[in-house]
Amino acid sequence: MNVRVTIEQPNVRVGVATGGLVPLNVDVSLVAGVNLSALRAVTTDSNGRAVYASPATLSDAVVVGITSTAANALDAVSVRTAGIVEDGSWSWTKGPVFLGTNGTLTQTAPTGGLIICQVGRALGPTKLQIDVEPTITTV
Repeated sequence: MNVRVTIEQPNVRVGVATGGLVPLNVDVSLVAGVNLSALRAVTTDSNGRAVYASPATLSDAVVVGITSTAANALDAVSVRTAGIVEDGSWSWTKGPVFLGTNGTLTQTAPTGGLIICQVGRALGPTKLQIDVEPTITTV
């Protein structure tokens, strides 16, 4: 049997192991609006600078991506907007990963009136696939 695959999007690849299309890693460079740590979810402020995303308000919960590097305020910071991020210090369980306070990543969905924003899926203990889902307001 011959298998034919046609990819029309230049930023995806066929993921045989994952059973579907997997976005390629897409990194952008932004100016940090505050001192930023690596591996945190960020949004942009009114000047277009990267700041920590937060589940406190809808505007703060609009996740652009996850910082690949740390940066001081007004320096360039690398932000992965799509694809896979790996870090040996993580210990995820396969499943959804949510936005926590100050851009932290957590597998516990926020409660108590905070915004729920899924930023990706843990594919294994040290691997996260970025896949920002629409935000949901909790009541």
